[in-house]
Amino acid sequence: MKLTPVLFSKKYSPLFQMLIQTLLIFLVIILPLSINITSEPPPYSINNTHPGGMSYFNSLLLESGYNTTRTILSTDPIIKLPESSTLIIAGGSKNYRDSEILAIDGFILRGGLVVILAGSGPTNILAQRLGVFLSSSTILETTYYYKTPEIIMLNSPIETNTSLCMIEARELSYVVENSIQTELFGIHTYNTAFLDENQDRIWDIDSENTESLQVGTVLRRGLGVVVVISSPSFLTNDLYSQGFGNINLALYLIGYYSSGEESLVCFEESHKRWPFSTTEGMINQSYGTIILLSKTQLFIFLLVLIVLILYYVTPRFRERFKPKETYKKFLSDRIWSRERELYDTFGTPIKPTIEEQFLSNLYFQYELYPQKAYHYYLTKKVSYIQLEKFTDEEKELFEIAFTRKLDQQTFLSLFRMLEEIQKRGRFK
Repeated sequence: MKLTPVLFSKKYSPLFQMLIQTLLIFLVIILPLSINITSEPPPYSINNTHPGGMSYFNSLLLESGYNTTRTILSTDPIIKLPESSTLIIAGGSKNYRDSEILAIDGFILRGGLVVILAGSGPTNILAQRLGVFLSSSTILETTYYYKTPEIIMLNSPIETNTSLCMIEARELSYVVENSIQTELFGIHTYNTAFLDENQDRIWDIDSENTESLQVGTVLRRGLGVVVVISSPSFLTNDLYSQGFGNINLALYLIGYYSSGEESLVCFEESHKRWPFSTTEGMINQSYGTIILLSKTQLFIFLLVLIVLILYYVTPRFRERFKPKETYKKFLSDRIWSRERELYDTFGTPIKPTIEEQFLSNLYFQYELYPQKAYHYYLTKKVSYIQLEKFTDEEKELFEIAFTRKLDQQTFLSLFRMLEEIQKRGRFK
C-alpha cells in the first residue's frame, strides 16, 4: 500500500487544512508584525561597526583571551551558560518575560556575572527586578562634560587620570540590599552634576541642586555579581575612539568577577530589532518571534481559537460562495480515457461508469477532435500552396494559428484565406 494516496485521502484532509491555515495565520498576521523595515543594524550590537555599535569592545575581549558569543533567537541559551561566564545586556526593544528574568537571575545566583547597560525600556525593567531603580530624568553636567551637558564625564574608579563618559545617564535612585544582595561599590559623578527633573535641558539654579549622583553599581547577588550602569551607550565604538576608559573599566570588572575556567562573554541580543534583510533579522524576527510567542499562554489560546474557527467556517464559506461550474470545467473534471485510468483511494485502477464514458465521448467529439481536424485540414491545404505566395504577415499568422485551439468560424476564415492565396498569379 502506498503512503501518499492514503495521506491525501478525504479521511486526512481536515488535518492538512488545519496545517495550511496555521501557516497562513503566521504569514499574514504574525510575520508582518515582527518585520523591522529599517536597514541599519541595531545599536549596542557587537556586529555593528558604526559609532553606536560595540564591535571594538568585542575585538578587545577576543584579544584579551575571551571567547564571545551572542543570543539571537531567545534567552534560552542563558540557562546553559557556565557559572563563571559573563552576560552583557545593552539596550533592547523587546520586553523580557517573567520566565526570562528568572533565567537571568538564576544565572546570577549560580555564580555568573551580568552587566546591564540600562537607560530606558526593557533594560530598566530588568534592573528594577534585580533591585536597582533608575530615575526617569537624565543627568546634566555644569562643568565636566564633553561637547554638550548631557554627555557627562567622571573619574574611573579603577584608574587614576582616566575619565569615563556617559551619554544621557540616569541616577540610580535606589539600590536594594537584603539577605541575598549586597552593594560592593558604586560609580558617581562629580558634585557639579544635577538631575534635570523638568527635562528642559537647562540648569535651574534655584530648584536643581548640583551634587554627586550615582550612575553605576556593583552588587553581590547570591554567588554572582550584577553590574548596572545607567547608560546603554557606555561601551560604544565612538566613546572608545575618543579615548575614554569605559571599556577598560568593563574589562577590569569582567576579569575580576568572572574568574574561572570558562572565559566566555555572551551578549544578549535576542531582544533587539534587527533589519529583516539581514541574516540575524530573518532568524530573530521569524523563528525567534515564534519562540517568543509560543511561550505566552494567551497567544497559544488565541492561535488555537482562530484555527478552530477557520476550520469550521471555511467549508461553509466555500459552499455559500462556490463559483458556478462551466460546461468545459464540468467535462474536464469527468472525462476518462484509456491513457489515464481512474484510481481509488488505495491506488487500485477502476473502470469508468456509464456517465464517465458518455461525458468522455462528448469531450472527444466536441472539444478535442475538432481541434485536431482543423489543424489537419489547414496543414493539407498549405502543402498544396507554394511558399513564395505567402507574405511575411501571412506566414506569421498561420504559424500562430497552428499553435492555438481553433473554433469553427476561425477555421473557415483561415481556409478561405488559403484559397485566395492559392489563386495568386494563376492567370499571369
